[in-house]
Amino acid sequence: MYAAVLQSNSRQRAQSGFVTILDKNNKVVSNLAGSTPQYQGNQIQEMYQTIKAFQYPHDVLIDDERMYVAQWNSGKTYPIKLEPVV
Repeated sequence: MYAAVLQSNSRQRAQSGFVTILDKNNKVVSNLAGSTPQYQGNQIQEMYQTIKAFQYPHDVLIDDERMYVAQWNSGKTYPIKLEPVV
């Protein structure tokens, strides 16, 4: 599952969003433009933006080959289109 994270918990109102990817067991396996997921036992630790790629991502759409990330309160920017690098 792919999900937009509007903002980091500790960096609210700082354009600190990222996209998180979960596996079939709902465990976070990656964060695009965000920190590496870290767990203590079964508890995920706070995740945060590490690369200023997104402002306030609001939604994610996946088609056959691309990912589109729509943003909220982002200066009227168009959705960002991400394509795989081969």
